[in-house]
Amino acid sequence: MIHGACQLETAINRCMSKRPTFFLSSTIYDFRDLRSAIKFSLESRGCRVLASEFNDFAVDPAAHSYEACLKNIEAADYFVLLVGSRVGGLYNKADRISITQQEYREAYRRHQEAGLRIVSFVRAEVWQVREDRKELERFLKEQELPDDLKKLIAKYPSKFAEDAEFVSKFLTEVGRNTETASAIVSGTPKPTGNWIYPFSTFKDIDDVLQPLTFTGLTADEAAYRKALQYELVEVLRRLLLKWDGKALDPRPSIHSFWKNTPINREALQNGVMVDAAEWDGFSTIMMKTMGVHIDPVVISDALTSSIFLEYASDRSTYQTSAAYDLIVQLASEIKAFNQSAHAETLELVYAYSPARVGRDHKSHHMPGDKLAFLVGLSMRWFNIITICEILAKFLEGRPLETPQLMPFSPIHGLQAQIDQENVTRPETMAFLGL
Repeated sequence: MIHGACQLETAINRCMSKRPTFFLSSTIYDFRDLRSAIKFSLESRGCRVLASEFNDFAVDPAAHSYEACLKNIEAADYFVLLVGSRVGGLYNKADRISITQQEYREAYRRHQEAGLRIVSFVRAEVWQVREDRKELERFLKEQELPDDLKKLIAKYPSKFAEDAEFVSKFLTEVGRNTETASAIVSGTPKPTGNWIYPFSTFKDIDDVLQPLTFTGLTADEAAYRKALQYELVEVLRRLLLKWDGKALDPRPSIHSFWKNTPINREALQNGVMVDAAEWDGFSTIMMKTMGVHIDPVVISDALTSSIFLEYASDRSTYQTSAAYDLIVQLASEIKAFNQSAHAETLELVYAYSPARVGRDHKSHHMPGDKLAFLVGLSMRWFNIITICEILAKFLEGRPLETPQLMPFSPIHGLQAQIDQENVTRPETMAFLGL
């Protein structure tokens, strides 16, 4: 298991080395808290975040800080632009180009050349100011006022935009409005990377960025799920058969024997006639269970973890998910398997082996109680493989399937009676008023 743990750690480290990298571009003074929240959220999901105000931002001491910012964009997979009310520092004072604007232009160049993905946000009130200014400019054009007065009115500052004209032009550039209009007229391809998300709260931003990360999970959650998947695969590895260099599923043989060799209450007392050919196949695969003892670690821990709990907002409490319920059932099946997988249960395998009874029999008359224990062990084997398979695929991102499991009792017809007599979980919850 130490070797397996090392393999898991190596796999996680390899995954982390390929983690998505985000570059945050904005004026810092008015976005400091928001930038910090974005960095924390993305890094908790295993991403790398490049933000110039933090110490982990790569800087060449021989270069100007502006050039360092432009250089770091080369390492990014995503360029996150935040537009607010401030212009910020000027990269080119003569042409009045801000450093944020220059960062965007460098990012757009890399978007066209290397596929850098651009995700742009603008404060909702700033976006509204821009729309209001457009309406104001259209209104002023119709008024009989001196042109200099019209310009003065149009540029009048507000508390939401210290330089509304600059911000409006920048948003027009980010939206690629001029290029889009030209493309529509000429029939040429329209520009990409020009979607702008207005936002009011951090959640508005997080909702957009979350799907761009690995799975929307925190790094700890992703690592936990990977560890659980690893253990599920290890359990499967121990329970699958091997034939001709490939993994072989024992479940068809288990189900066939249970179906073709019905054990009922009468058989428990008088014994069961078992087809010899059917028995040979079944008893051969049951040898696989000899000496197998499953010691789950992550599976057991998952029962006390919140990873697979779901928040019920209507009751302000957490409830179990379908995945959690499957893990509970898996733990129960493993416990029953461990209790049954011993020499006494497997006694029939040896007692009715060809070496003991010969190969000239067409059938065997076996004690029903002992056969029931053996078949019960095979059914636990069947269910563990089924649940492990479904959960392992679910943790890889596939839909959670409803498992087709074998009943707990190997005696035909008895499980329905047991289910009818025993109180169910929903009935217990109703009794508690939960």
